[in-house]
Amino acid sequence: MIESLIRNLQDGNDIRATLIKVRDLLKDNDELITFKKCLNDAGFKACFMGFLGNDDPKVRRAAANILAIIGDEDALEPIFNAYDKEKTLYIREDLLEAIAAFKYGKLSDGLSDKLKQLLNGTYAEDEEVHVFSEIRKLYEMLLSKNKIKAHEFMGLPGTTEILLTTKRGLEEYTLQGIHGMPKKKAHGGVMVKTSDYASIYKVRTFEEAFIYLGESEGIPSVHEMAEFIANSDVIRFLDKSLKGGKPYFYRIDADNKLTGNDKSRYIKSLTKDIQKLTSNALINVPSNYEIELNLKAAGDKVKLYLKLCMVGDDRFKYRTEYISQSIKPYMAATIVEMARPYLKKDVRILDPFCGVGTMLLERRLAVSASSAYGVDFFGEAIEKARINSELIGPDIHYVQRNFEDFTHEYKFDEIITDMPVKSDKMGIDEIRNVYGCLFRKGAQLLRSDAVMVIYGNEHNEIKKNLRIYQDEYRLERDFVIDERTDLHLYIILRK
Repeated sequence: MIESLIRNLQDGNDIRATLIKVRDLLKDNDELITFKKCLNDAGFKACFMGFLGNDDPKVRRAAANILAIIGDEDALEPIFNAYDKEKTLYIREDLLEAIAAFKYGKLSDGLSDKLKQLLNGTYAEDEEVHVFSEIRKLYEMLLSKNKIKAHEFMGLPGTTEILLTTKRGLEEYTLQGIHGMPKKKAHGGVMVKTSDYASIYKVRTFEEAFIYLGESEGIPSVHEMAEFIANSDVIRFLDKSLKGGKPYFYRIDADNKLTGNDKSRYIKSLTKDIQKLTSNALINVPSNYEIELNLKAAGDKVKLYLKLCMVGDDRFKYRTEYISQSIKPYMAATIVEMARPYLKKDVRILDPFCGVGTMLLERRLAVSASSAYGVDFFGEAIEKARINSELIGPDIHYVQRNFEDFTHEYKFDEIITDMPVKSDKMGIDEIRNVYGCLFRKGAQLLRSDAVMVIYGNEHNEIKKNLRIYQDEYRLERDFVIDERTDLHLYIILRK
């Protein structure tokens, strides 16, 4: 099939339609290989490169797109030259997309010059949408090659309201950890006021920190939302807090209540308007962004928050390794705080389903222990747990073994664990066996005055095993973390 299309191209027959057919066929690997071989012929290659200068802009675009798919580095400079000469605005960004598929670092100076020209130009209203898209793409490409200097955080410009996000119902454990600054429970977490941004990261029980920048009147349309953001304190705040000046590179997220079913379309429209209304001071990029704008619906208003992505959160720097089932570190820290009244110093602790070790490490950081053991049958998790533990110490002993087969010469004072959950790899029967094993083996491995701190979402299994082993255990506390997912934290005492 591809050979006949190549003949059409060589003969100049219906070039635009033929190129589109070729592009679609290249999704098939065999056709792709065949086309690459044909492109090795100097005559056909010269013919194909000539399409970059065709009178039809859609032919130029299709040819560049195909060359990008092929990945022939010889095509990079010809595509750039075509972009440099291109007068049709809606084609220019497509040619940039083709350039971005190559190792285009050597073209960075030329791309920078094009960006300066665009920024200094004036455009008719119907041209602006294409020009702004091209500017955004150029910034994105230059950022990825580190040709634009990153902004440096200089500190908050003064006392600032910051939302520390937590799971609903667990705000008090974050409030307890905040000292020396005004604080209150708020929608989504805990609100604090501070002029010292670093001080908030002394608290381990929140997920993210968002700087509050105001709220709208009512629920705005997309364009009204862009106006609200452009007229807010975002740019003034960034000018005072970051060294380097405009533009600022961001991503944006918004509640589904605002975006409806087509979130991507909402965001795309919103970011285009923001770029225009801020005269390129705020540039939306898919990666290498430095800040995040967050829109949270609150009743009949929308609250605007800002996250500083360039400021490192070192609270959990030990957690370099993880797997998909791993508990979030802030949640492990919260569980430890909830259980703190039952945790004793310098005792022997065990996590029978330790994963990458997050729960054990947060436990060790909160209250000292004389020894700690982590057990898991998944070898990859154990290896990652060892790597994570090396970064903070002291050493935790990790054992790759099914908990059913685990034995030890002395008994433990505490079990703390995040229980496995149902998945494609673990059905309900296996989950029941895991919970049964926890209680059965716990009775063998725990001292008579020991405690179990269990985080899981199988409430019926907990109740069932407490009945079965009622002579061995007593339920001390049952914290409901999330009713919807049946997620609980149990404090269970060994009799």
